[in-house]
Amino acid sequence: MLKILKAAWLNIRNEKRLRIILYLFLFTTLSGAIRKWVVSSNVLSNAILGIQLLIPFIFIFFKDAFKFNGRQQNLFVVLVLYIFSLFLLAANPLGATLGHGLLGILVHLGFWLPMFIYLKDRAHYPIEKLIPFFIVICLAQVILASIQSQLPPDAFINRYATDYNNGAADALVGNAVRVTGTFSYISGYGSFMLFYTLVACALIKIRYQPFVLVPFLALGYYGALISGSRGTTYSYLIIVGLFILTSVNLKANAKLIGGTLLVVLVLGILNFVTNDPLHIYQKFEDSSNNFNERVNGTDDNTKGRVMGAIDEVIYLNYAHDLFGAGLGSTYQGANALFGNNPNLDGQGYETEPKRVILEGGYFLLILRLVMLFYLILNLKGNFFFKAAIVVLSIFVFSIIYNTYNCFYLLLGLMLLDRIDNQEGTYKLI
Repeated sequence: MLKILKAAWLNIRNEKRLRIILYLFLFTTLSGAIRKWVVSSNVLSNAILGIQLLIPFIFIFFKDAFKFNGRQQNLFVVLVLYIFSLFLLAANPLGATLGHGLLGILVHLGFWLPMFIYLKDRAHYPIEKLIPFFIVICLAQVILASIQSQLPPDAFINRYATDYNNGAADALVGNAVRVTGTFSYISGYGSFMLFYTLVACALIKIRYQPFVLVPFLALGYYGALISGSRGTTYSYLIIVGLFILTSVNLKANAKLIGGTLLVVLVLGILNFVTNDPLHIYQKFEDSSNNFNERVNGTDDNTKGRVMGAIDEVIYLNYAHDLFGAGLGSTYQGANALFGNNPNLDGQGYETEPKRVILEGGYFLLILRLVMLFYLILNLKGNFFFKAAIVVLSIFVFSIIYNTYNCFYLLLGLMLLDRIDNQEGTYKLI
């Protein structure tokens, strides 16, 4: 494995952009470990979290980031109009403070700015060269999470980045703790599993070796189960399944499918003959039972999430529903720093569509839908698969207010877009 990573590093040593993107990926993935296991100061911990908010904007420092030529002018015009609209909404007199507006611009622009910079110059972002690093980090993350799920909530490895209850994990799925991996809280691990899912699709597309692909897919499902999240688990199954149905030529990939089935058969026989030395069957059974217990439990607050979000949009009783009460008004970081917006008193908010309306009204919601449709048209790949990702990003995983989802979805879509037309098999050595 070290040989593989060394070869991959040598392959990108002259690719400054790729090395920076790799550093950003590692920071996003490992900074939570620093917050909960190393740093005890809340100030330093919050500073690390603040850096995460700014990470997508590092793309503006790449060479020719804003040099749009020829057909790229359409991308430039759309991006400028979107940014201009955000500034107008941030200047809404109903907004609480200037700080709210500025932070609101950052969270609403964090996904779109780097995505448009990438779209106008795909050739300079060969993200697929980072696949060996992604595989290693993904597998390591799930293995760590598996260890966490076997330990009690008060174990050091299960602590959160909080002073509450001495940082001990207090969220359970069945009899096991809801894992966090290297992240500060549960949501960070769930965001990472979104990226894991998109990497799995990329490996399927480039016909990665079955002896890597099969364990990767299996561990991905296991990693989603032990997250205890319905959204994470169902998203994994939906995205991978839909990708296979819409983006993979089953006839042309008959050799890969046969090799995959052979690897599954051989590994299954070896595991059975050796009496399951790693307790793989038991771990899958336990995680599945714990997950089902949470799904069927009365405390599962994810039931009806999609329909509830749609109802909120259609039947919202809000006096400022046209242009909202100012960007950043529902952003937790802005409210912690500058106080709450009194124009939102009495308005509970959890789903992203409602928060978008509260901040920028139906105007911002429609603008966001237009931007998402424009993204579908400009990314390569099957239309229905891309549309499914967009729907999930609206109702399941927030890409506006969750900085981890923002970065991981951005990176995952860039990866899939880059390898969509590549049909060669990537070899480990």
